[in-house]
Amino acid sequence: MQDLSRHLKEAIALNLERMPLYADLSDGKTLPFSKKLIRSEKTLLYGAWIFDRIGDRLQEKGVPYLKDEFVEMATVPTFNPKYPAEVDYRTPIQLIDTEALMLALKKHIRTRDFEKLHTKCVTFLKTKLSEQTHVYCMLRHLLESMALISALVPVQADRCQKLGLKAPTAYSILLLHGHYWQLNKAKKMDEKVAPIQQSGIPFLFQDLPGIAIYGRQLLK
Repeated sequence: MQDLSRHLKEAIALNLERMPLYADLSDGKTLPFSKKLIRSEKTLLYGAWIFDRIGDRLQEKGVPYLKDEFVEMATVPTFNPKYPAEVDYRTPIQLIDTEALMLALKKHIRTRDFEKLHTKCVTFLKTKLSEQTHVYCMLRHLLESMALISALVPVQADRCQKLGLKAPTAYSILLLHGHYWQLNKAKKMDEKVAPIQQSGIPFLFQDLPGIAIYGRQLLK
């Protein structure tokens, strides 16, 4: 229970633990980015209780709300000072334009078209980000999370309907809005971090849980 708070606390603990390790590898270049990330996670933690309250209530009734929406931090790879051998980290970042993506996501959230929202996230991940896995880590993570949350909206609603409970759709929309407003910040941070990553330091690359939600069938 308290899944969102626990997720954020574990993320903060992991980033605090790894911050000096990356600082040593990068001669301190990663330090401001680590601090910024931790500050952001601590800020989000202040409002997490709002979601945990409804999540705990539904979990007690048998609906795994928030438990399904957030991947366990235990799935984050162990720290390694180097990239895996198969990753060509020297490849320069290919800057991407997210203006059309942002407009589409905003529209789909507003109209509550969760299927189109999911499809848009997945399509962008497959077409724009799949060829440069060593960069745009934060943007990728947020889009994967949005894909998962949007795909789960009808699943959680159906579970609640079968139990005569009110669906937590409004809370999922708030989560999606929260992710949406972080996308541009994440993109800018990714582009600033890219030179560090291209030097061979897997900062952020190995510090986020992978979210494999490229097909709605995974949720059936």
